[in-house]
Amino acid sequence: MPFAVFLAVGMLEPSRSGDGLAGALGIPFAAYPVIYSLRILATLLALARSWTAIRRWWGRPTWWPPLVGLALVLPWIVLASLQREAGWASAMGGRTAFNPFSACNESAVPVWAFVAIRAIGLIAVVPLVEELFLRGFLMRYVIREDFWTVPFGMLTFPAAGACLFYAATSHSSECVAAVGWFAVVTGIAAATRRPIDAILAHAATNLALGAYVLFTASWWLL
Repeated sequence: MPFAVFLAVGMLEPSRSGDGLAGALGIPFAAYPVIYSLRILATLLALARSWTAIRRWWGRPTWWPPLVGLALVLPWIVLASLQREAGWASAMGGRTAFNPFSACNESAVPVWAFVAIRAIGLIAVVPLVEELFLRGFLMRYVIREDFWTVPFGMLTFPAAGACLFYAATSHSSECVAAVGWFAVVTGIAAATRRPIDAILAHAATNLALGAYVLFTASWWLL
């Protein structure tokens, strides 16, 4: 449910080109911070509704997956950059690439408020809802329809295929990096069998990526 809410509200996010549902509804690109903030709020409310069950499900963390997640940001940036330079990204669709600092003065409170909300979404919300859906549901569902009986981290060829297909289609502008990244994090899940480890590895990569974008203004990565 949280992932469905995240996707549904995300359909209202405007793009520079004015395409999609947001364009049809006349939502301007300048409204991106408002729509994104509503998206995160709605997803947090959906997570809150299931929070007790989620906390029981994710287990106790292992020390090393976040370190692997931090290291994975380097191949992600390099491979995404190579794909962009090769022209694949523009042909397959890209990120929203909204730069809040180009919208108004750098010192403006609303800009930094949006940066904070963007960080919450990137580091906390996205890793949790994506791992809930992908490794909590999809990869187990392709193994057995009553997926809740499948141990977390169980890996079969259909599960691995579902993971890599999801990686390539949901991150089309960085599909090369995404396939490699999701394969490594799938290995983490298979090794520890603890959902929290996949979530923390995911969050660590996103934290490092967000810091890189903030300091280099490479907003095309977001």
